[in-house]
Amino acid sequence: MHFRRLAQIWHRFCADRTATAVTELALVAPVLILLYCGAYTISDAAACNRKVSRVSRTIADTTSRYAAVTTTDLTTILDNSALVLAPYQTAKGSMRISQVQVTDASHAKVVWSKAKNGAALATGASVTLPTNLVPALMLPDLTKTPAKAGTFFLMAEVSYSYTPLFGATIMPAPTLYSKVYMLPRLSDSVPLG
Repeated sequence: MHFRRLAQIWHRFCADRTATAVTELALVAPVLILLYCGAYTISDAAACNRKVSRVSRTIADTTSRYAAVTTTDLTTILDNSALVLAPYQTAKGSMRISQVQVTDASHAKVVWSKAKNGAALATGASVTLPTNLVPALMLPDLTKTPAKAGTFFLMAEVSYSYTPLFGATIMPAPTLYSKVYMLPRLSDSVPLG
């Protein structure tokens, strides 16, 4: 008996065409809102990631144009490069520029380092280099007289704690990261004076 009554109600509901558009909108609207918020979050995260990459390239490129730098120069470079991150909050990002000297095909030692909103690398610390970054002619050669030192690279790193506008409580906030290696332009190295 209940089944027959439920079938009649369902049949009347399906046959009734008043307010169909409102009913469809009520069913589809939550899905459309979720799609919009998801698309916005993904595109905003991609834009922020591009900004993080651009900041690391800016730091390395600007520093490579100096024949020698001071601590004040590096502070200015890091502060001004942070402006590239706009409109994202610079307080959520950490930036570091270091000069490293190649010790072998996959390692280098830190010559100097300066950071903003983070820790600088310790002088003399070992850094692992990406595979195939250093060609053979840039490696140190101790068999020659005088010994040939390894090449110097400027290494810029930027890390940014991205917080999505929508869904921050649902999905974890990713940390965006970019590292760039660049050769000095005006000399073999950029000494810190």
